[in-house]
Amino acid sequence: MGDGSGADGTRHPVHVPVLLHETLQLLSLQPGLVVVDGTVGAGGHAMAIARAIGPGGLLVGLDRDTEILACARAALAKAAEDAPAQARVSLHHSSFSNVQEALHACGQAACDRLLLDLGVSSLQLDRAERGFSFMADGPLDMRMDPHGPLDAASWLAEVSEVELARVLFEYGDERFSRRIARSIVYARERAPIVRTGQLVELIVRATPGHARHGRIHPATRSFQAIRMAVNDELGELRRTLVSALECVRPGGRICVISFHSAEDRIVKYFFREHCEVVTRKPVIATETETDQNPRARSAKLRCGIVKEIAA
Repeated sequence: MGDGSGADGTRHPVHVPVLLHETLQLLSLQPGLVVVDGTVGAGGHAMAIARAIGPGGLLVGLDRDTEILACARAALAKAAEDAPAQARVSLHHSSFSNVQEALHACGQAACDRLLLDLGVSSLQLDRAERGFSFMADGPLDMRMDPHGPLDAASWLAEVSEVELARVLFEYGDERFSRRIARSIVYARERAPIVRTGQLVELIVRATPGHARHGRIHPATRSFQAIRMAVNDELGELRRTLVSALECVRPGGRICVISFHSAEDRIVKYFFREHCEVVTRKPVIATETETDQNPRARSAKLRCGIVKEIAA
């Protein structure tokens, strides 16, 4: 997700939604629409959507992170106080693949627009206790839903060396995936890997010396890959896109902001097969935006229109 600086636990976080102007344009919003923000995050996109579709519209927001959902609830409530003519808002602690259930809970059979802003939020990255970041030591967690059944430490304790190497290579584009996987499996036989600092040290030691001082930290790709596996992020995306065909009205729009090449490929081919493609090429952030929010550099926005049902 395209968030800005994270929370320190004592103040509301600053939220910088990625590709906000471009997303609003592609969603083609108007008052009275029913819009689902499937990854509401801290509410950056959601606040702008609520303004655009109110009064008379309904914004349904989902997020599987209870902490971030609380931030969204506070931000949207404050925005409603400042501008009472906004849309009604209904927030749900749920994975975005459960979009149909969330709509039904609001008494809606379908929606007009669906937005997915994928990836990890900087509100999560910036809190060491969530275990997403290699920049500070913390528990090796990485769960999008803090109450989910499987954290990264448990996943690493059970995954096979072959599967771990595959995940690191396919989800992280990690060229030293086999070396890193071998190092992790060897180390866990001697002591459980339960801290992010432990994992970072293992990855760095397994990375050849000439590759340790590149443009990005040597643990970047592995942390991304493990996070994606623990949270089944690609599976969630595929399930949600299938559900979207049933819950977005014909002529309605689906917008997806992705931060990983595998996510973007899934979205691209899904739109080609099932939708009228609006974005032949993905929309990317301007240089001005990436200067202000470096995490926007890898963002790709695509939009598709759900086809009318043939008579």
